[in-house]
Amino acid sequence: MDFELWLYVIKRLGQTTDAAKMIYEGLTEEEKEKIKQEYEEYLKKS
Repeated sequence: MDFELWLYVIKRLGQTTDAAKMIYEGLTEEEKEKIKQEYEEYLKKS
């Protein structure tokens, strides 16, 4: 996972790095894909 996407995941989940990693790893592939799509939309708005 690229660094910027990882920072977005942490921000999106509102958790510390370790907690966000545990939560993210527990997500289904569909949920991970949704976060990636949200991140891409976020980048377009920036």
